Amino acid sequence: MLSFSLFSIDGFAQSNSPTDSTVLIINSGFKPFLTDAFKIKDNPSIKDTGKIIPKLNYSFLDKQIPVGFQIDPIKAAKIKGEPLVKLYRGYAKVGFGSNTTPLAELYYNAKRSKNLQFGFFGKHLSSTGIAGYKSVVSSLNETKYSNNHLSFFGKHFSKEFTTTGKVGYTRDVNHYYGISRVPLQEISFANDYLKQKIDKLDVAFSLARNFTDSNQFDYNVDVDFHNLKDRFDVSENHLELAGKLSKYHKQELYSLGMEVNYNKLVNPLSLDRNLVLGLNPTISTSTDKWQFKVGIGLYLNSFPDTKFHFYPKAEFKYNVVEDIIIPYVGIKGGLISNNLNSFYQENPFINTELLVTQNTNQKYDIYGGIRGSLSSKLTFNTSFSQQKMEGLPLYVKDFGSILENKFLLSYDTVNISTITAELAYQKLEKFKVLLGAKYFKYNPKNELKAWHKPDLKISLSGIYDLSDKIIVRADLFYFSKQYAKSFETITANNITTTTEVASKLKGMFDANIGFEYRYTKKLSAYINFNNIGSVRYERFQDYPTQRFGVLGGLTYSF
Repeated sequence: MLSFSLFSIDGFAQSNSPTDSTVLIINSGFKPFLTDAFKIKDNPSIKDTGKIIPKLNYSFLDKQIPVGFQIDPIKAAKIKGEPLVKLYRGYAKVGFGSNTTPLAELYYNAKRSKNLQFGFFGKHLSSTGIAGYKSVVSSLNETKYSNNHLSFFGKHFSKEFTTTGKVGYTRDVNHYYGISRVPLQEISFANDYLKQKIDKLDVAFSLARNFTDSNQFDYNVDVDFHNLKDRFDVSENHLELAGKLSKYHKQELYSLGMEVNYNKLVNPLSLDRNLVLGLNPTISTSTDKWQFKVGIGLYLNSFPDTKFHFYPKAEFKYNVVEDIIIPYVGIKGGLISNNLNSFYQENPFINTELLVTQNTNQKYDIYGGIRGSLSSKLTFNTSFSQQKMEGLPLYVKDFGSILENKFLLSYDTVNISTITAELAYQKLEKFKVLLGAKYFKYNPKNELKAWHKPDLKISLSGIYDLSDKIIVRADLFYFSKQYAKSFETITANNITTTTEVASKLKGMFDANIGFEYRYTKKLSAYINFNNIGSVRYERFQDYPTQRFGVLGGLTYSF
């Protein structure tokens, strides 16, 4: 290789003239490189290939040392609620008012108990009646009345049941002073000829299961009995039994209601016993937005004829806006058991000796409405209903009596349309107002009018509590005109004819206001002003009411 290179150079030099510089180019596979540099450590170490591991021998001492500890109990969590309001055992209330009106009330109740609650209540209210009242019969001007009541009650609580019982006695006295005409002949009337006295003993009992598990049956039973007697040897025994059995299955609630009404009225007409039996099975279900209930009513009526009645029952509610707007619609019906006691509570001037009790057949009641809340303080309810009532009791004068001062019952089939509006406002416990109005349209089948049934009723009630020291109460009532059954006698060409007419009774407005001053938490004084406008109106035909009256007194809690 080297020889060949030199030879090539020499040959080249001989063939070309020499130059001042000669460049030698060599091509080979050589690549230059630098080796890594290793820094000497400041602390050099020696790696010894022979490592000696020492062998350790150890053992445990088999001895138990007692260890003592103390457990600190953790208190159960409690929800702290509002402090309990102090309770008093009862109160005594006395008062006296115009028209010689004494008032006395006594109420006693046991304090808080987990198992038992009991007490009693007594009341007396009487009056000499309407001041300056003049009857068409000068010797019969008695308008005084009295109401007396005494009752004992108790309630027992157990883990599964709540039992309630009550025994009461009531004695009411009033007079038939609404005389229509002067007798055709002179009759010597006794001083108590107009007097009526009602004695009533009532007993009530109820048993309710404390609903704690939706997988079990829930049930309750209510029993109510009263015995009533009046001054004319008329008596009544009435027994009412109501119960309900229900149970949840998945999302549905199945229930079965039962009703028993037995009434025995004893008067000169010797009426038969009156018995009503009813069964009301229903199924209801609900979601967050709506509720639906459907069922039937099966009733058996024994008087005046034994008949079987069937009624559809259904109701639907829809929560459009949560607890703000809730429309509802439904249909129902049933038998309404009438008795002497219910009639007397509504109209104490009925003729008990000629009374005929007949149950009212509510063939249907189709209703619908909207209820809800306009704010946290303001609630409302509006509704409309259309119902048909067979055997609706209407009060008419006993035109066959000497003085025409008592009422009989006239039963008629009446179609009733009702519009209801209610508005309630409440601000804590300091201020409450309730406004209600009802409009009725009656369409009787046989009678000219629905006697003593006003077309419009409006009420306004309110209470204002000023610093729990001064309490103001107000009640205003308005009833529109109503009609009473009368007869008009016309003589023409020596022929006398009697025609039935409807006598209009003007509407009535009554305003009452009361004030209470709480001197201490136990002692307070009150004064009530009744019929402030001093309006004399007739709630029933020929029976005017008292005008302006004042009643005041003291109340003491103990």
